[in-house]
Amino acid sequence: MKNLIFILILFSNINIYSQSTLTSLNFGKNNDFHSTRPVLQTITNTTFYNSNNTTEQTKEIKSYNAQNNIVTEFRYDGEGNLKQRLTRSYDSTGVRCIGRKFENWHRYLGHTIEIAYYNYDSKGYLVNVTDKDQNGNIFRHTDFVNDEKGNPIEIINFKGNQIIGTEKNEYDYDKNEVIIKYFDINNQLMNSQTSKINFSKSDPADLVNEYGDIIKSSKYEMELKYDKFGNWIKKKYSTIMEGKIVKKSETTRTIKYF
Repeated sequence: MKNLIFILILFSNINIYSQSTLTSLNFGKNNDFHSTRPVLQTITNTTFYNSNNTTEQTKEIKSYNAQNNIVTEFRYDGEGNLKQRLTRSYDSTGVRCIGRKFENWHRYLGHTIEIAYYNYDSKGYLVNVTDKDQNGNIFRHTDFVNDEKGNPIEIINFKGNQIIGTEKNEYDYDKNEVIIKYFDINNQLMNSQTSKINFSKSDPADLVNEYGDIIKSSKYEMELKYDKFGNWIKKKYSTIMEGKIVKKSETTRTIKYF
């Protein structure tokens, strides 16, 4: 019985995520490379340094289309076991994502599949997403109301015909900030946070290198090494806490070009 309860809770946690403001602000943006040289594949290995003095390794293998947008992404754990696979499909331009298939291999749940379909208005702004399970049943639907820049001012998540959560946003583009307010099924305010709109855009106090990457801010610093095309191949990420530098991860990336 305890195992059954644990699996039910776990399944609930896996499915509880939904479309959000922070994911939609980065949706469709290609931030993997500085150059326009077509990339065939990247192999990325990361070591994470945990607070309990343990480490964790992961591996990702990504393939790209001619516009350097990700087509497939395979995610492995430190022992080389395939944990997740993400497949994206695009329209005829190769830029606008119209669908994605997410597969997950879990110790308790086995192989699960989720498929999403993306719809756009005449301006090319994302207006709704439909999520289906491996049996083709819709388990979530999300509607977007956008501002004149195409960023969401309201995101409404549905399960069936019932609203399960809403996000409402207020943008300050001069400050590169957005205030995100989270509402429950009764439209009661649950929480709010302030975030950057564009995380790649630097603040005045940030230290930026010749490639335009932020290598030091008030909260973190990064050491980066690039290949001859200006794309990073090594990355060391550390946080700054109470004046102390805490190493969080080290990543290497092998890039195969067309």
